[in-house]
Amino acid sequence: MNGVVERKIGETIILEVQALSDELKKKISDELVNICHGEYAIGSGLIYHSFDETIKELVNHRIPSDIKRKVGVIGELLLNVMIREFTDIKIVSPFFNLEEGHVKKGFDIIAVDSNEDLWIIESKAGELGKIKTSTEKVCERINTAKRDLYTRLNMHNSQLWLNAVNSVRSALDDTSEKNTIVNILNKSGNSCSSNDKNVILGGTVFCLFNSTIDSIELEKLYNSILASNKFSKLKLIAIQKQTYQAIINYLIKLI
Repeated sequence: MNGVVERKIGETIILEVQALSDELKKKISDELVNICHGEYAIGSGLIYHSFDETIKELVNHRIPSDIKRKVGVIGELLLNVMIREFTDIKIVSPFFNLEEGHVKKGFDIIAVDSNEDLWIIESKAGELGKIKTSTEKVCERINTAKRDLYTRLNMHNSQLWLNAVNSVRSALDDTSEKNTIVNILNKSGNSCSSNDKNVILGGTVFCLFNSTIDSIELEKLYNSILASNKFSKLKLIAIQKQTYQAIINYLIKLI
């Protein structure tokens, strides 16, 4: 994709979004309804599932005014787009929360691969702040994602899994696929343990490209998390982009 440099090391993907290119903008706009509501919305005919209503809802109601939360929302949206472009994993949950005017509670993203393995995806994003390099920041974000997801997966939380099931049901169009994935979710939810779950930890850093993410350090982090046996299968996605505001500005122009 123009404007994005991809580096892969085993199960780790590093993506440098060096420019909000026309190709990337088109990917965002083309996928927006699917991302926000799920594939069911594409052919539903409901006015609120239209592109115009979806972009207005996103810009006017789903992007918070608080800076940290705003960065988190845009980071998750960008991760959602990058997963669709650079992996063969299918996202089966909507970006929008079903109950209220925010992005959803619970798991950030739910996805399946071609083997019908379920993947729970946690997204953390941030600006550099007091941290000096993009490598340090993205590692800090991934470690935070690891801790948060590990905690939630190892606690008895029925609402977490009910939300997951409901989000998949609302997002998917194909009934047989929907039933298959819901059954997998039901089975996963019966275990209050993280070590039988496949997870993708996404870390996004918004900063200048005067330093870039060190692939060797990311590989060390991957090996360290894998060796901890906290999860079954593991993937890491690290994203670096100069500013989150460019994405917001583009979304505003789409209204």
